[in-house]
Amino acid sequence: MTLLSGIRVLDLSLQLPGPYCTMMMADYGADVVKIDEPEPRVRNPFSAEEPGTGSVERYLNRGKKSLTLNLKSDEGKEIFRKLAAGADVVVEGFRPGVVKRLGVDPGTLRAENPRLVYCSISGYGQTGPMRDTAGHDINYISYAGVLGACGRKGEPPTLPPVQIGDLFGGGMMALSGILMALLERQRTGKGRVIDVSMTDGSLAMLALVAPSVLAGEMVPERGNMVLTGMFPCYEAYRCADGEYVSVGPLEAWFWKGFVEALGRPDLTDGQYALGEEGERVTSELSKVFAGKTRDEWVRAFEGKDVCLSPVLSVLDALSHPNTLARKMVLPVESPLGGTDRQLGMPIKIDGVPEAPRRAPLLGEHDDEILAGLGYTKGRIADLRAKGVIRKR
Repeated sequence: MTLLSGIRVLDLSLQLPGPYCTMMMADYGADVVKIDEPEPRVRNPFSAEEPGTGSVERYLNRGKKSLTLNLKSDEGKEIFRKLAAGADVVVEGFRPGVVKRLGVDPGTLRAENPRLVYCSISGYGQTGPMRDTAGHDINYISYAGVLGACGRKGEPPTLPPVQIGDLFGGGMMALSGILMALLERQRTGKGRVIDVSMTDGSLAMLALVAPSVLAGEMVPERGNMVLTGMFPCYEAYRCADGEYVSVGPLEAWFWKGFVEALGRPDLTDGQYALGEEGERVTSELSKVFAGKTRDEWVRAFEGKDVCLSPVLSVLDALSHPNTLARKMVLPVESPLGGTDRQLGMPIKIDGVPEAPRRAPLLGEHDDEILAGLGYTKGRIADLRAKGVIRKR
């Protein structure tokens, strides 16, 4: 028995936000049924030639069951509605209006199952003037002001290496909303309809910037905002080998120990220096760090409480001793045989096993799920022949 045991989730989502959200739920015990097209198209650069078998898909789909279903057919709609009548959560990531056309919208499904929590993830929300606008992560964080804040002063915006809108604005906001709705349902017996906009979620990430801007306390400028290069004490510095260290001694005691360890106590008053003085302090620190390699600096500061770190590559981060000690890389059974090395479970909860289950093959659970709804072998064979489910 794990945290979400007994919770059945129907996952209608594609791409990244919804599958990430439902993967998190599957990791912690939910029964997630991924609804796939019987003959799926390759939708993005991460898909393998054989649907569902790429490394990213094997990660995002782990712990789930796969049911292929043609929702454009009357029989496919009927099957999904039967599933939804006994489900706890539906997650979808279509453009607004699509689920209504398919007949699997919250109004239709919750009329039969008022306990259902229905979560829609979209780029700009189910309401508002941009509800029908196409987009991807880069577009959502552009409208949210996040991309405009990324990068150095006077230089072009820098594309972040993680999908802020998809994963945090979409996936994690959806997960939070679903869990809150499930918690409330314990008291009321009724579900909720959740509207997650990836742009809204990205805007919410501006927690340290937006309040000051809205209060009229600052005019935001790329590379010159709090924690984006505004202060010498929060910066990445280039080392002799071309690698970087990051420093973040924001508190006065950290900064004092930092400049003393560098042998530059003369910079003590330059922690939050701005303008020309800030540029001078940053320049002085740059000269100091250019005198040793990254790893030499890490060793020099070992044991000192000053907030200095090596800037690691993704490969180095995945093999770092702390990453491994925290089980953030784990072997997971592969649907192709053997095991995959995958990211571990980031939320550590006492008594919850950190052992994600493997991803399914496309349509692997068609017969099992349909049989659970009362369909006979002959009826399942008929659905397969009609293309309502995947043909073998």
